[in-house]
Amino acid sequence: MEKGRILIVDDEVDILQSFQIILEEEGYYVETTDNPREALERLKEKSFDLVMSDMRMPNMTGEEFLIELRKFNKVTSFIVMTAYGTIENAVRCMKEGAFHYISKPIDFNDPGVWKLIQEAVEKSQILQENIRLKTELESLRSDKNPILTKNPQMLQIIEYIKKVAPLDLTVLIYGESGVGKELVAKAIHNLSTRSDKPFIPINCANISPDIMEAEFFGYKKGSFTGATEDRKGIIERANGGTIFLDEIGELPLDIQGKLLRFLQEKEIRRIGDDRAIYVDVRVIAATNRDLQKLVSEGKFREDLFYRIEGLKIYIPPLRERKEDIPVLVKNFIDIFNEKYGGNIKGITSKAMEILLNYDWPGNIRQLENVVNKACVLASDSEYINENHIDPSIKFSIKQEFPLEYSQAKKMHMDRFMKTYLKVLLTMTEGNITQAAKLANIERQSLQKLLKKYNVNPSEFRKIP
Repeated sequence: MEKGRILIVDDEVDILQSFQIILEEEGYYVETTDNPREALERLKEKSFDLVMSDMRMPNMTGEEFLIELRKFNKVTSFIVMTAYGTIENAVRCMKEGAFHYISKPIDFNDPGVWKLIQEAVEKSQILQENIRLKTELESLRSDKNPILTKNPQMLQIIEYIKKVAPLDLTVLIYGESGVGKELVAKAIHNLSTRSDKPFIPINCANISPDIMEAEFFGYKKGSFTGATEDRKGIIERANGGTIFLDEIGELPLDIQGKLLRFLQEKEIRRIGDDRAIYVDVRVIAATNRDLQKLVSEGKFREDLFYRIEGLKIYIPPLRERKEDIPVLVKNFIDIFNEKYGGNIKGITSKAMEILLNYDWPGNIRQLENVVNKACVLASDSEYINENHIDPSIKFSIKQEFPLEYSQAKKMHMDRFMKTYLKVLLTMTEGNITQAAKLANIERQSLQKLLKKYNVNPSEFRKIP
């Protein structure tokens, strides 16, 4: 494995050749040129971690070369190779952004020389990695894929998405309705090698069982009444890309069997066709139900469950990440301003307080609808105020108080315990024994609490 990529620029050919041999023996990838202008062109086309440039060259000085380089590249490290009499010039180069300088003739037996080269390469690699990660994160937060969050658990999920996206394995996303499971699935697709191919979402709960097989696998002309032509199913249309099976727990058992066969063999058969068709599709599934419970009830195939649950992501509900509400509200206001031609600047603190005090059973989808209505009502105003908020939201909050002490205590204790248990399981990735030790309670006691507050540890387990 190469240690780094180095470009050497010097008008003395023998120096280029000897330096290249020495550096390549140490594990570096090396290119050379005696022309700084050619070097600039290479640096526009290729990525290097370090440029080692002579100070005095016929067509361009090392300082001029560095100034031109920094106009389009501020990441690649730059070391000036200078004779004793030009050290003052080398110091000026450092003020222009050079990493350091090395005096000629260079003594490669000096450990300090190798340390300087290594540190310069590592600095550039760190900067490049930071830029790459920032670009990926921005792609996740772009208008096309707006995962907007300040919540620590959601930020961890974004990091996990970046890890699982290139693996081309099945992913199972857990979470309540409206938390943004499709958004996460699209993010995985966009960061995968399939990003230029189709992404087709399917809500399994919205397809009639009578036509589900035809929708999934397609059919041949004449295979049933109304089949007047050959038709590709959803899976075949997604060839090369990704299908997102939302609410997979709603699939009938016979379709589950056919889906399992496809996942195992990468082949489908259209209705009325004996010919198997190879299809290369990644499957991302999602559910708001406890699939293990459905398996025990005989409503979901155990073999399919184990096939799809390899990589798991749990999306917490909005009530457990209320720090995201202001971020989401601002984004929705921008969206609806553009949609309706409005000019709403924001939301008043009192109106925001109402939104923050609500529990959002419909999660982000419900918040979006509430902001949508508020934007319509506030079309002649600069700010959304409490009078623009859906009355049902304000009314439901007011009904909590005044309460009897015992009622108020139970209501808030239930909320606390559920949040606490989920935090424990998130930290231990669903390991009940570790969670019990962390909470300093007996494992059996923790299991009783999990059952009481309907928290499923399997939703928090991840496979690296």
